[in-house]
This record gives sequence, structure tokens and C-alpha cells, in this order.
Amino acid sequence: MRRTATRWLARILLTLLTVMLLLGGLELALRSASPGRSGPAADDRPDMIYYPADGRINPWSRGHPDSLRIAVVGDSVTLGTGCQFYDTYSQRLEALLNLNEGQRPAEVRVWAKGGDNPESELRHLPEIEEWQPDILILGICLNDAENAHQMRQVSNWRMKMLPAPPPAWLATGLKHSRGGSFIYQRLADRQARRGYLAYYRRLYDREYSGWKLFVRAIRRFHAFCREQKIAFVPVVFPLFSDVDRYPFDWVHEQIGDLFRAEGIAHVDLLDAFRGQSPQRLQVIPLVDAHPNEIAHRQVAENLFHYLLANRLVDAGYAPRQVSTSQREMWQILDRYLHQVVEVDPGMAGKLVESGDGPAEEPP
Repeated sequence: MRRTATRWLARILLTLLTVMLLLGGLELALRSASPGRSGPAADDRPDMIYYPADGRINPWSRGHPDSLRIAVVGDSVTLGTGCQFYDTYSQRLEALLNLNEGQRPAEVRVWAKGGDNPESELRHLPEIEEWQPDILILGICLNDAENAHQMRQVSNWRMKMLPAPPPAWLATGLKHSRGGSFIYQRLADRQARRGYLAYYRRLYDREYSGWKLFVRAIRRFHAFCREQKIAFVPVVFPLFSDVDRYPFDWVHEQIGDLFRAEGIAHVDLLDAFRGQSPQRLQVIPLVDAHPNEIAHRQVAENLFHYLLANRLVDAGYAPRQVSTSQREMWQILDRYLHQVVEVDPGMAGKLVESGDGPAEEPP
């Protein structure tokens, strides 16, 4: 009996010693490495967002009696949080629609506010009706199924998406241990990830009141556009924090099922962004997942092509001057820099002869 107890005690002590050595090695490795980020995240965001005076907006259509009018409705994504005014997808879309001379000028007006969702955005309809647009684009984000009338519940769900700080007694010790802080952060991140996934499961529970309000608001937008003879274009945005390993295809499918049941054609941007680097698309990677100017440009170009392909705008808006030479040059340079053994002898000549000017579209 004593021998068995001694054997078990030795095993326990050996296990504890192994754990202590591993923790000691982790602590030493973390202290030897460059120190982690402290303070605010380094970023290249502007300190101030600049807005043009009202009289300087929509320069192409100013004073024109019959412009192509597009209303864009949405929340902070459509507003362009973290981006300059002319970097937002609405303004880039307007610029794309005004590339050609002699074409009816396009005017894009925005009704957007951070924290809104389709239910609260219905308040814009009287003003939009007065303006009489040709097209209404409704930006839809995955948090649009929140019930804004039950914000205490929603706030509790949101807080579970953030890593929980340690209690005061534990925080004091962790501040002196990089290894302990590292382990705690990873465990807190894992718990936050579970909260993040649970948050969207709750929002898109078909019995949840927020989803029912979302469905009702979409139907109201659709009915309004039918009554006013306005082309209705809902646009579903993905979550830019996860486009490389997306866990919410099912949410997009549920929203798509709603549109199909209601007979509403819509644009889902998920496939346009799927597999791209989230760090390249976010305002501040790993801090603020709003889309940055790179993402806004892609949204505008996708919408532009959608409007043309579905004849929601005249074919005359297709750019008359285009160039694809830059894409070819990038492919050649990529081959030189990363796969030089596969370089074709003729590629060098193309690099020398390359030009940057636009080419006339072939007749």
C-alpha cells in the first residue's frame, strides 16, 4: 500500500515539475521575444474625417434637371466609419457612374447612421419619397437583426463577444508574468469566440423578435419601392473579420431565403470577399472590423457591375476608357519576385514596353 502511494506521489510530483518547467520555458521565451503591443494599436487611420460642404457634394449633377438618382440607406458601414467621405462605396459608385461624357449625370445621396438597422431606417422613407430616386440601395449588415427595443439584452450578448478581464486579485499576479498573461489571454479569446458565434445564433433564431422586425422592415422597404416604382437593391455585407475562414454562411443563406421568398433580387458580397485577407480589409485589423477604403472600393465596383449587368442603369454608363495592362504587369512582377524559375523570356520585353495610360475600348 505504501509502495503504491509512493509511486502515485512520484507521478504527481513529476507531472507538477513538468508543468513548472513548461511554464518556466514559456515565460523565458516570451521575455526573450520582442515585447508585445502596449497602448493603442498602431494604425494609419486619419485623426480627422473631412466632410465637404453641402454645396460641394454631387458635383456632376448639380443644377441638372434630370439626373440618375440613387438613394443609399444603411448604418455605420454605409456611413463609412473610419474612412474619408470620398472613400466610401456610395461616393465611389457615384464617381464610376460619371466617367463618361454626354451621359445623364448620376447623383448618389446617403441616409446612414451608426447603430441603425432596417427597422430604424424606415424613418428615412418620407424624405426619400420626396426626392424620388430611380434606385434604392439598402446596405445590410449581419447585426441588423438586433432588436433595438431590447438593448439591455443585446448589450449583454455583445459583452460576451469580448475577452473578459481577470478579477483584480488575479490581474495583479498576471501583470508580472508574461506566460500567465499569454495563457489567460488565449483562454479569454476562446471564450469570447464562443460568445461571438452564440451572438449571431441568437440574432438569427427565427423566433427571436429582432429577426421578425428585420423581416417586417425588408417587406416594408420592398413595398415602398414597388409603390414608388423604385428599383430596390438590398446589399448584404459579410463580416470583414472572418472572410478568410467564414463561419456565417448559414446566416447569408437565411437572409437569401427571405429575399427569394419575397421575390427580391439582392446582392450578397460574401463571395466577392471570401478568402481575402481580413487584415487588408479592416479599418484597424483586430480592433475595428469596419471595412476600410480597400473594401469600400470593391463594394462600389461590385455594385457598379451589378447595376450594369441587370440593366438597372443604361449601358451607356459602362466606361468608354479602360485598361487591363496593370493587372498583367502585376502578374509578371509577381512571377519575377516569387517564381523566377518560371519567368518566360518574353516577359522582360513586356515590362519595358508597359504603359500606364488608359486604352480606348474597342468598338
